[in-house]
Amino acid sequence: MLDYAALLGLWQSFGAPANIYEVDASVEPLDDIVELARLAGMSGADPSAWHEFGPLLEIEQEPYLCTVFKPSRAVRLVDTGRWQVDDGTAHLELTDSEATFAAVQEAGFLRLLDEDQFTLSRVTRLHVATAERGQPAGDERVIDVGVVLTRQRDGLSFLGQGGNAVMYLGPDLRPTGFERTARRIAGVREAVSGWRGLDEVLAELEAYWGPWFGGTYTIEGVQLGYQELGRLEEQEVIQPVYAIDLDLAGGGGGEDAVPESEFLVQHLTPAAQNGFGPLMPSPEPAQEATRQE
Repeated sequence: MLDYAALLGLWQSFGAPANIYEVDASVEPLDDIVELARLAGMSGADPSAWHEFGPLLEIEQEPYLCTVFKPSRAVRLVDTGRWQVDDGTAHLELTDSEATFAAVQEAGFLRLLDEDQFTLSRVTRLHVATAERGQPAGDERVIDVGVVLTRQRDGLSFLGQGGNAVMYLGPDLRPTGFERTARRIAGVREAVSGWRGLDEVLAELEAYWGPWFGGTYTIEGVQLGYQELGRLEEQEVIQPVYAIDLDLAGGGGGEDAVPESEFLVQHLTPAAQNGFGPLMPSPEPAQEATRQE
């Protein structure tokens, strides 16, 4: 739990220049993604070969499948014969640094990171194991490693489901697939004019969670970073946000309140004085998002 003094010290560390960025939301043309698919091994990839499935566009050439998520223009390409497939014997015994080095080398060859700056977020491992019914699992192996790289801008990391590049590696350290959820940025929409103060944000928390939840809350942590949404969500601007981790107690107002219950949630709010919001769903009937005044 962070008390007021700790929060104030944290807020005073937020102050570097930053920007609000305009997202290039256009899907077409897809020539750059076709070129990416060709570099990955899809020699038959062609701009006219896309098939549309709702919000998805796909090109398939055995064993490869390339998918574009139209709302975000995120791209994923996998080798369907190797991506997260267990051959029965493989076991990757890689350190995080070894996996990261291999992933960055491959991402560079594919030009997956473009000119953006990315830093290591985490390394994931897909485990498999065998077991007899009623017996503990044995023969646990790692069959796939995912290296998650997060975009950086203006000294800030990206928060949310977007803003990443992921490289998946198989037992031979060759890629089994990759994805990029970092959106194309058209340019700076406007510079951050100043940062919203702690007292203003605390008043917003009280106004939002007090009447809606009807209990108490404690602040467990705060991050400042750029918010980027997931693959299937549209987004017009990328802006700095405060991501505030809350521990709620009280169970919510109304007849179904459970006084003993606790919930962990994350409250998102624009960090810039000239930011765009609100970012949280309204407890009242949905209202159109407007600039934060």
